[in-house]
Amino acid sequence: MPEFIKNYRILYKTICLTGLTVICLFSSISLQSFDKKSLFMSKCCSCHNGSGEAKTISPSMNAVKQWKRFFKKNKHKRKYKDISAVVSEAESDAILSYLIEHAADSQKPQAFGLR
Repeated sequence: MPEFIKNYRILYKTICLTGLTVICLFSSISLQSFDKKSLFMSKCCSCHNGSGEAKTISPSMNAVKQWKRFFKKNKHKRKYKDISAVVSEAESDAILSYLIEHAADSQKPQAFGLR
């Protein structure tokens, strides 16, 4: 095989690996985990705080299965109001993850106050 073809192969592999590295880097940035507690406090507790428009909630007020069902069936929209203008899908997923991590039947249940 001529030398210039070997050089092109090396160059091609280098470009492909560099491209894959860049893609992985940006993918991990876009999938960056939110600070779930802060997200819950800012997006949910702005209304659900005892003095807001909605009743106080805490992660431990429901079991894991209940939180999953609430989000899966989009009960907030059905019972109250559509919150998609306030919470993106990724934020909603992060909030659900936080609620599950601290649900009543989890390893680390957490009540309102969230210290």
